[in-house]
Amino acid sequence: MKTHEKTFNILALHGLILVLFLSALVIFAVGCSDKPNSPLETANPKTGSQLHGGTWKTVLIPSGSAYLLPPPPQKNSLQAMKELNLLRSLQLRKSLNVINTIKYWDGLAIIRWNEIARHLVIKNSTNPPLASRAYALLSVSQYDALIAAWYNKNIYLRESPSGSSSEPCYPCEQAVIASVSRRVLSYLFPKDADSINYWAGQELSSQLYTDKYFPSDISAGDTLGAIIADVFIKYAMTDGHDAVWTGTVPHFDGCWFSSMNPPQNPLLPMWGKVRPWLMTSLPPMTPPPVFGSQAFKTALAEVKNISDNRTAEQLRIANFWSDGAGTATPPGHWNEIAGNYIKTLNMSELRTARALTLMNMAIMDAGICCWDAKYKFWYIRPSQVDTTITTPVGLPNFPSYTSGHSSFSGAASTVLGYLFPERASEFNAMAEEAAVSRLYGGIHYRFDSDMGLENGRTVGNLAVQWGMSDGSDTWDFAKK
Repeated sequence: MKTHEKTFNILALHGLILVLFLSALVIFAVGCSDKPNSPLETANPKTGSQLHGGTWKTVLIPSGSAYLLPPPPQKNSLQAMKELNLLRSLQLRKSLNVINTIKYWDGLAIIRWNEIARHLVIKNSTNPPLASRAYALLSVSQYDALIAAWYNKNIYLRESPSGSSSEPCYPCEQAVIASVSRRVLSYLFPKDADSINYWAGQELSSQLYTDKYFPSDISAGDTLGAIIADVFIKYAMTDGHDAVWTGTVPHFDGCWFSSMNPPQNPLLPMWGKVRPWLMTSLPPMTPPPVFGSQAFKTALAEVKNISDNRTAEQLRIANFWSDGAGTATPPGHWNEIAGNYIKTLNMSELRTARALTLMNMAIMDAGICCWDAKYKFWYIRPSQVDTTITTPVGLPNFPSYTSGHSSFSGAASTVLGYLFPERASEFNAMAEEAAVSRLYGGIHYRFDSDMGLENGRTVGNLAVQWGMSDGSDTWDFAKK
């Protein structure tokens, strides 16, 4: 990211100004336009076209058809010719740096913004539940915005400036992604708004140098993204993420307590009340073993044995999945896993947005379920019972049952296994390893991880059910 910031600084800083100026001239221009086409009349599913994407089920907005943009300038109109002349002049000034910028974003905008979100989570030391919310809000807003974009694309079926693209150009898909992403992320990370605007400006302005979009396509995309972002920001402001805890830590045998010096309140006791994406109620939760029971003693002995005899491989696994403060967190780890695989598949932006939306909704909901259990049972950590148990990955400042890592991993692996069945067993093995890594790290009992995996998979299956009924079909999986 730092390399691109230095290389394309001028392009990004001046490009956004240009695009916003064009927006005022173009998107609200009044004049003749071609008559809109009926939805889906030219869609050809066998070619890999995304035209039908405008009818897919949305998550938060009413539908893709709820946001109809003004018509684009008519072909061969004075406005269209002015835009073509501008594009021709820009083509003459297209440098190697500009070409590299275009390649950086082309077909990977959803992935790039996910990378930016992980960078912001790291920079701000965002905790796992809040990080899961950030990834989910970003992905779902991108997904709904792209559905609205593709509805408009199929309405107007505008041909690209060069005529070389098989996809309609109005509105610009990249502009929609940049616009909704920068606004949602700026809401989530207001201190980083300048940096976020920089990246959006880079993506927006780079599209002016391609032969795919008219300036009016880009300004329309920016407008649509802003409208959708506003819907999500208003939603997020009332989701309960900022509820203030007014309670106190209870005291009973086997109750968790803060091991910090001085003691601090536990992390997000109210998170179990945050509004979920998929769950209509929390899934059934089996209580942990009674403190002091034989089942408890057996589980504690296992943690102690691993602590005393921890192998190099167990330590490696514990560290690999630790994802503590100052990292992208466990939800970010799974976003990286998903993003790296998606890069190999040449998936369309819409398909990528759908994949990350399903996964991140499940991850966030799994975290809500997990945090509800943590403050329902207030279960003590192993090393708080036996202080000789070592915790090389640190000791989180919140109760033990259930394991957050296991919950996030169970949800993510279930969704990824549905999306990419050819690698389902591999994703499941990753989740199992992530779960047992907390046992290897000395901070969880095995039953914490087992129940976390189970509930994560239950929530993951809710996302799978949602995906199976969203109208996206399966033949159009990748961009052909």
